[in-house]
Amino acid sequence: MTRLDYRYDECGLDNVILVGLEACEDDGGEAVVTIRNPNGLHRAIVEGIARKPTGLTGRELRFVRTELGLTQAEMGAVISKDVQTVGRWERGEHPIDPTADTVVRVMALQHGESVLPAIEEMASWSVASSGDPPFLIDASDPDNWKPMAKAA
Repeated sequence: MTRLDYRYDECGLDNVILVGLEACEDDGGEAVVTIRNPNGLHRAIVEGIARKPTGLTGRELRFVRTELGLTQAEMGAVISKDVQTVGRWERGEHPIDPTADTVVRVMALQHGESVLPAIEEMASWSVASSGDPPFLIDASDPDNWKPMAKAA
């Protein structure tokens, strides 16, 4: 067994890195990974998204919404926006409203039963960013996935 950093594109986001994931080699010498406890992993990704210090992207909004089990219409009802607006945000056609961004973060953290940061701090995170920093997820214990504070 070896440990490696694995880009977890399977979740629909291209910036999730599982740090220190266990891997084994197949008969051809290629590294093979198995994702144990995917529900726990997705909860950790949602928490990482909710705590990122820049505005949510459309893909992140879609990931959070689906992990919360909401349709676009249901999400729109919660944040007082119509379904078309939510769809435009998710497709990246328009920036996400900062107030909606903050409400989505609160919903995500409450869903995961995380301790909520001060609302003022969360509101400051809704500023759009020119790039998507990676979400680093501690993969050393797949029974207890955790977002990492910063890039290593």
